[in-house]
Amino acid sequence: MANRRQDAAVEQALYQSAVGGVRPVSKLFKLKRVEYDDQTGKKVREYEEIVTGTEEVYDTPSTTAQQFWLKNRLPRQWGGGEDPAPDGLATGVVELPAAADGPESGGASG
Repeated sequence: MANRRQDAAVEQALYQSAVGGVRPVSKLFKLKRVEYDDQTGKKVREYEEIVTGTEEVYDTPSTTAQQFWLKNRLPRQWGGGEDPAPDGLATGVVELPAAADGPESGGASG
């Protein structure tokens, strides 16, 4: 159950990286404050303080994430090879072609 949630979180993060977007970021800002006397208009005191604020940051879409997404989701259209096994499970078996004219087959090689 936890693995499915983790997979979903990674899938969502990859999707967000592929499409980009705006996200809020909490930042610290340094403010300069100046107080004036109401009667004379002269500066009474000046000080600085640190305040927390929110800024919106634009994340540009990642073409690498887009390619990865499309090649894995639509392999026939985007050159990722064959579709995965129909049941969605990889077997982990790799079949290699038989060696022709290799040193073990007794043939002469170049």
